[in-house]
Amino acid sequence: MKEPAESSLDLERVKSVCILCWGLIGDVLVRVPTIEALKRRYPNAHFTVVVDPASRDALANHPDCNELFEFSRRKRPVWKYVRGTVANVLALRRRRFDLCVNLYSGGASPRITRLINARIRLGFDHTPALRRANNLRVKHPSLCGNWYKAFGTVLEPLGVSPDSIRAGTSFYCSATAHQFASELLGSQKQGLAAFNLGAGSADKRWPVEYFAALARHVWRSHSLTPLVFTNPGMAWLAQEFSGACEADLPVIHAPPLGLDQVAAVMERCVCVVTGDTSLMHLAFGLKRPTLAIFTHTRPELVAPEDCVNVTCFIEDPTNIDEQCGRPFGTRAIPVAVVAARFDELMIKIQRTNSSERSITLC
Repeated sequence: MKEPAESSLDLERVKSVCILCWGLIGDVLVRVPTIEALKRRYPNAHFTVVVDPASRDALANHPDCNELFEFSRRKRPVWKYVRGTVANVLALRRRRFDLCVNLYSGGASPRITRLINARIRLGFDHTPALRRANNLRVKHPSLCGNWYKAFGTVLEPLGVSPDSIRAGTSFYCSATAHQFASELLGSQKQGLAAFNLGAGSADKRWPVEYFAALARHVWRSHSLTPLVFTNPGMAWLAQEFSGACEADLPVIHAPPLGLDQVAAVMERCVCVVTGDTSLMHLAFGLKRPTLAIFTHTRPELVAPEDCVNVTCFIEDPTNIDEQCGRPFGTRAIPVAVVAARFDELMIKIQRTNSSERSITLC
């Protein structure tokens, strides 16, 4: 069956939109600016965003997402995967979407795009399967630059300029989570610095003993009490941190929390100290001042333009990214270097607060 020409797709007549946005929480948050730009393009359309169940909370309270559709990609057990996939595809197909945008691109997403059968199917063109699945395509961008901008280029065929894509993400807390944070922290008056120690891979985790040494600097030089999050499956990190600190400084050890609760607690903190992980993107989305420690990945890939932040990164010349031709980073970032960068973050926070007060007075 021959696809209609692009000129006959009627890009203005879009009342329902399906966005394929599978991935981990950080992957989803990096794609939020694209969703927001698409909503500005079609402000009156109903947006259904397809996500992995584990990443649902990344968008649960976002005002541009009218509906979240959980679509599990777990392939075990096989019978459950097949049954669930068929049911989900049929449910989406029955919606008769005007537009389906594939922000995931990999795996079975091209096939699922075709089966959903939206009138307009938009995606990148870097594989034969994607070229067959979509009737509106755009060249896949280089991922050696800022990823917020890169993923947003998929919207160019709809008349959305890449310049309109914001480098930075968004996260919205629920009122329930705010109430939880108030109850957890109670009448805590001392300023808090949130510490996130975990990451999915070991090469993205700065050593716990380094974090503890940094916490001492934060307490002694800036009178900020460390609050350490407990990462799912990595509770030992927070326990080691608390054990290393308990002799000479106070530590608030947060219990395991949901993403919404973590976000609400972050909002009660002066700043966030984290590696390159989902909670870093969460801090960016909340516009919390952030010290981001990049021990493997490069900071320019996800640097936000709308959040006070300072990054720590030292190139490892022995470990080159073949795709982009640049060195990855190293975990061997000295505590003194990170402490100095934290001091820079505090100066930025003070300047921002002073500027905001001046604007208020005017």
